[in-house]
Amino acid sequence: MSAGMTARNLCVKIAGKEILHGQNVDIAAGRRTAIIGPNGAGKTTLLRALAGLNRRYTGEIRLDGRELGGYTEKELARVRAILPQERAAAQGLTVEQLVTYGRFAHAGLFQTHADAEDREAIAWAMETAHVSAFAEREVHTLSGGERQRVFLAMALSQRPRLLLLDEPTTYLDVAHQLRVMEIISQLNRVHGMTILMVLHDMAHAMQYADDIVLVESGRVRATGTPAEVLTEERIADVFGVEVEIFTNSRGIRVPSPVALVGE
Repeated sequence: MSAGMTARNLCVKIAGKEILHGQNVDIAAGRRTAIIGPNGAGKTTLLRALAGLNRRYTGEIRLDGRELGGYTEKELARVRAILPQERAAAQGLTVEQLVTYGRFAHAGLFQTHADAEDREAIAWAMETAHVSAFAEREVHTLSGGERQRVFLAMALSQRPRLLLLDEPTTYLDVAHQLRVMEIISQLNRVHGMTILMVLHDMAHAMQYADDIVLVESGRVRATGTPAEVLTEERIADVFGVEVEIFTNSRGIRVPSPVALVGE
């Protein structure tokens, strides 16, 4: 079962400066939505507010029709999981131990060990993220792409209905980027999980998103399908880059940068 979100008249201030300016956002249940925009547009600020990580907002955010502020931390963690940009694991922690941390929201009051349901969720998460083969290895010994999938597995062990990801392919080589994006797509396609992700790669947004939220200077500039939002004209206007969009042999739209606007 998937979960949807809405935000109405959303404003967020950081250090006294308003970053998001009274914006409306709809995240459809069971779909893959990508938040994109230039650097400093407010993409991560929007994602963190929707994730409940920044409660200092005005306006209204609803998750599954319920006001976000009405959820306890544990209740929220049972519905949504987030993979942030910055993440770290304690030295000496194994892959399986880290993934197990994702089950905290499901632990009973006096529960100190993983029960059968926990073990099933942990095994499913590691298998889905393709990290079962190195369950006993220490996290710090893994490559960047492997570590990213381990943190993804930790989020998945929560068994969320909504998964939020902040630039999940940053610092990864092309092969690991594609593997991570394919795992995310499979979570939606096979398990019906709602996906909300900040992406910096426009080609990934075109290929892996059903819906786009284009953010510029703290405001939602456009929403819709990739074909509706990511036109050559709008990309030039918002990103300052002239592109040519072509369709590859797999029927996927791909942007090809040509020049900076005005040069």
